[in-house]
Amino acid sequence: MAADLARLRPDLQVLSSGAAAEFEQYEHLGVFRTFKQAIGKAPADLASLVESLEALPLGRERTSALRKARALAGRVLKQQDAISALLRDTAEESLLGIDLTVASAGGAGKPRLEVALSAKWSLRTDRAQDCVSQGAKLVSQRRGRMPHFAVVTMEPRPAMLRILADGSGAVDCVYHLDLPALEHAVRLEAAAATAARWPPLETFERLCAQRRLRDYDELLNEVRRI
Repeated sequence: MAADLARLRPDLQVLSSGAAAEFEQYEHLGVFRTFKQAIGKAPADLASLVESLEALPLGRERTSALRKARALAGRVLKQQDAISALLRDTAEESLLGIDLTVASAGGAGKPRLEVALSAKWSLRTDRAQDCVSQGAKLVSQRRGRMPHFAVVTMEPRPAMLRILADGSGAVDCVYHLDLPALEHAVRLEAAAATAARWPPLETFERLCAQRRLRDYDELLNEVRRI
């Protein structure tokens, strides 16, 4: 699918297994992790400085420099304890990995995320909830325009498709890789059913009428419009 979209729009950045923090609207999510990595280097750097000063020839300047360096190291260690407690007690928001991303150039900064896709060959209840959770986080944690977030699947059961397509709006829509074939199969099953009304067919027709369930070709059109 990534290769398909990349051929369609070679001017866009199409990647598999992307992290939201790599894009303009979500780059702030990486600040906390970067801070933790950077702050941990200070004690080691100061220890190295003290060792370098101790190797200098004896003299008044060496003694003065060592005194200042050791005092600074003591203050940094106290600050480090406070920072460690803060980091330990502060919740860090995380995003699930995005299966496929389509991004445009973001000027001098990071690329702008235009389309984020969760790819599920089939659906289980827990997989569907992962998609909803990911969409909700993309909505709440963004700074800037919301990317088009959708699920791409081959799931054949209308009841499972409804879990995603009937959601609260965290998922824009569900793209089916072969919606015409699925429609044909659902109508065949409905015709063979003994009841006058077959709920799976009603669910399928409603999802399509509301455009909550769409064919994969419509995803291609969405990418063309970027």
